[in-house]
Amino acid sequence: MSRSAVASPGEVPSARSLSTESWSIPMPPSSPPPATTYDRIKRVGDALVAGGALFMLLPVVLGTALLVRVRLGGNVLFRQERPGLHGQTFTILKFRTMLDPDPERGLMTNEERMTPFGDRLRATSLDELPGLINVLRGEMSLVGPRPLRTPYLERYSLEQARRHEVLPGLTGLAQVSGRNALSWDDRFELDLRYVRTRSLSTDLGILLATVPKVFRREGIAEDGQATMSEFFGPRRIGIHEIRPVGEEGSGGPWEIVDRSSGDVVARCELDRVGEAGRAMRIEVDRGAAEPELIRHRAAEMLVGLARELDADAVHLTVAPEDRPCEEVRDRLGFRPEREAVGSGPTTWVRTLGRGGG
Repeated sequence: MSRSAVASPGEVPSARSLSTESWSIPMPPSSPPPATTYDRIKRVGDALVAGGALFMLLPVVLGTALLVRVRLGGNVLFRQERPGLHGQTFTILKFRTMLDPDPERGLMTNEERMTPFGDRLRATSLDELPGLINVLRGEMSLVGPRPLRTPYLERYSLEQARRHEVLPGLTGLAQVSGRNALSWDDRFELDLRYVRTRSLSTDLGILLATVPKVFRREGIAEDGQATMSEFFGPRRIGIHEIRPVGEEGSGGPWEIVDRSSGDVVARCELDRVGEAGRAMRIEVDRGAAEPELIRHRAAEMLVGLARELDADAVHLTVAPEDRPCEEVRDRLGFRPEREAVGSGPTTWVRTLGRGGG
């Protein structure tokens, strides 16, 4: 695999990359980027390989389907809407590995519904075989970022959302670099690295690295989880990362750290508002470079933390001198709750909903 494809996750940007980072507030592109020449060639290769693999593996596919029917009963295939290229949804196909939810039998969470048979299917990646049909249809690729749950679309940072600039894959750079044992931010950094560096040599390297990973059964699940914990929102955007001060889990305080220097550039909290609301407080250190960018990124990360704390809404009071443009407000999903009086502050609110957006 090429060097560019296997750089370690969580790597702090180099001085060279920092010098070229855009310090303006990031905004969504007006239209999706066009497919590259390699993307079009890759699509032909995906179809040929997926069709040939389905033909050669047909006995394995049928045998696995029979075992799923006997061991788990009911439907053989797991079907779920997932976002693919440019966020357009498609129905992903997998072999079932879990029992159906059954409150009377205490089968509600993924951990409760998982069976030893399902564990073995996931460990060997046999549950992914029906995904070759998705590849044949052009909904997925052999290599690319893994397709995640649809509710995550509005939880990504603007940078993380770029993972949808390419087709999702059966395997990817994150899968051969740690799979579900990685943190969400590390996985997304690897996804974005793939988007930027995708090439024939990178894809071949990932495919070759996938084989030993499957046989060694590495990174199948996060510690204490049937698969992976829920993604609530980014903890890391560009060179900035939000970290708890002391024990995590109440409402802060947190600090925003510049990972390139290790300096704390902002401090923030989520104060309780009513029964289940949270109010952001963001204090950017005086003298910090690009305070508007830091404030924007802090707000974006605090939305995810508020969601994790099961808040139903998050409020942000903005002083006139700190008030970013309306496009940024809309990008973060806020709407005016209380307009400014004269030169006073403005309060914005974003409704999250319990367990929702």
